Order: sequence, then C-alpha cells, then structure tokens
Amino acid sequence: MQPSIDLLRHTLQGIYPPGEINGFIRLIFEALCDYTPTDILLRKDTILSEDMHRKIEEIASRLARQEPIQYILGYAWFCDRRFYIAPGALIPRPETEELVRLIIDENRSRPLRIADLGTGSGCIAVTLARELPQCRVEAWELSPEALAIARRNAELQQVTVDFYQRDILHYDLSQLTPGSLDLIVSNPPYICRSESRAMSENVLGYEPHEALFVPDETPLLFYDKIARDGLTLLSPGGRLYFEINEAQGPACACMLERQGYEQIRIIHDLYDKDRFASAIKPHAHG
Repeated sequence: MQPSIDLLRHTLQGIYPPGEINGFIRLIFEALCDYTPTDILLRKDTILSEDMHRKIEEIASRLARQEPIQYILGYAWFCDRRFYIAPGALIPRPETEELVRLIIDENRSRPLRIADLGTGSGCIAVTLARELPQCRVEAWELSPEALAIARRNAELQQVTVDFYQRDILHYDLSQLTPGSLDLIVSNPPYICRSESRAMSENVLGYEPHEALFVPDETPLLFYDKIARDGLTLLSPGGRLYFEINEAQGPACACMLERQGYEQIRIIHDLYDKDRFASAIKPHAHG
C-alpha cells in the first residue's frame, strides 16, 4: 500500500497543497478498499493487488490533469449522505449544505409543498425530502444529464421527488397553479463571467458552465425571475431561499424589497460571507 501512497504524493506534488493530497489519499482508499483513515495508518505494509495499484495510478493521472476527485470516484458527500455525481451536474458545495440545514431548521414542523429550482445533482431536493418527510418536494432542471443524475440520487436515497424538465428563465407560468407552493429554494448560476479568471482549472475545465455562470450585466438574472414568479407560485406567507454570490447580498435584498417581499434576510456562511437570502411573500400581495 505504501508504494501506491508514494505514487500519489509524487504525481500530485506541486499541483495540490500537501493537505489536499492527504485528503485525496483518504478518499481514494475509502472508495477502493473501504479503509478508514486509521486503517490507512495501520495497514501501510499491506500489499495491494496489481489491479488495485493500476487503478490508483489511473486516478493519480486524472487528478494530475485537475479532474475533480468527485467525478473520478463517482460520488460526493452532502449532509452526511453519499450522492452519485457525474459530469453534467455541479459537485455539491459545503455552503449548499448550510442552506439546506437552515431550511430544515426553520421548516421542520409544517407539511409544505417545496420546489427546488435548478436542482442539478438533486442534493437539495433529495435531502429535504429525506429530512422533511411530511413535505412534498418537486425539482426543476433544464439539463437532461443533470435530471438523470438527480433522479438516480432520489432512487438511491429512497425518497419521492417529482422531477420536471423546465427552463427557469423561460417556462410558461400560466400552466402552473397559482399559490401551489409554500417554499421555493434555488442555488442558480451566480458567478459573473469576469470572475472566471480567478477560478481554478478543476472547476473551469470539468464542471458544466451553464450551471455556474451568468452575464456580468445581469448578475441577478435567475433571482429576479424566480422572485417574480414566486409572487404567483407561492402561497401567502410562502418562503423563498437562495444561495447567492457573496458580492450580491445588498443588490439581492434590494431586488426582493422592490418586488414586495417581506422579512428579507441576507445570511452569512461559515466564512462570514453574504451567501444566502430568504424572504417571505406577503399575505396580501396587491
């Protein structure tokens, strides 16, 4: 086993920081051998099969090309659950876990009709369906590839989510029942094109750009449309929850206020950045 660890360290040295390489080693041996971090320490002298060593060699070369480890292994952890992940859907982020936990904490007691708009891998919708079993959850997604991944995750987690192929920006609102939802959550594309210059190759080279980027001129493109449609789709007192670009907190709050929402909050993530927005549709929307 030690030669395989040495191979990983040698191949990835200078591409990733040492702490990240240690993280990769833990994930790889967990995925391939079902080893815990303690097993890795105690079993260094274990002789791995030629086949296993070749697999590790291949993973090392893919990591050296900056392919994300989640796409290589085919899964990611989200809210303590293992989700199937493949190119075609974004890799779930820790910030999104914070958003989901916030929604669960604030809406635990009521049977709600929830929609996750732009569901991607389905991690938000599926986790909410698992944690809030009294709620009915639906999820919208434009990309057929992402929808297939999300559906598989609902099956793997044994939850019922109603999936719809819909374009958030262009669907026909008149086909949907007014007031048919109590909660809308969305983590839509929110990175401005100009911000891509500061992003790493493992994101730019592999994750779907349509799920990441918005034009510089319209950074709130998706939020504005979802908030407007929410005034029709949400029941009175219904709630909106967004994950947002850290630079857009004040602009997002202004937009929600302009549209007539109440109890608008911009909430910080663990790194103290503006990362989430929530608002309530008024009871008497004129």
